[in-house]
Amino acid sequence: MTYRRPMIIFLTISGLIMFIFSVLHFTDIDMQVDNPPYFQLAFGFIIIAIIPFSIYIESKKNFSSHGRLKEKIIYEFTDEKISITGETFHSDMDWTKVYKVLELNSWILIYQNRQIFNLLPKESFGDNLQEFRNMVKSKGIKAKLKTK
Repeated sequence: MTYRRPMIIFLTISGLIMFIFSVLHFTDIDMQVDNPPYFQLAFGFIIIAIIPFSIYIESKKNFSSHGRLKEKIIYEFTDEKISITGETFHSDMDWTKVYKVLELNSWILIYQNRQIFNLLPKESFGDNLQEFRNMVKSKGIKAKLKTK
């Protein structure tokens, strides 16, 4: 989800361009620059290699350290609320507390606020996916849903 933000996309493209031009300079392609582009090489490397690697490591660490993320979770959607039941917890969330719903190719994201969301695989909805879409629309929740 980090790489869906426009600023991150811009930084990544900028870092990639800097890295490519720096590598070209060091491979003796005449680039007409006065000083070797050490900063551009380092910045480009950090943007295209270190940041994605650190995001991966941090995500893996978060998943490993939170037992609830590994549990089988059952979601029940009613007209009044969303019930979330795991092996060690139960939670109810009123539809009015849902910030937005986003449908991706394989996932449904139910946002509680701008940064926290519940991630549900679309395949778990089976034949009820269109019914879920209709329920979200009927609640007047901000949503980006597919038509089929």
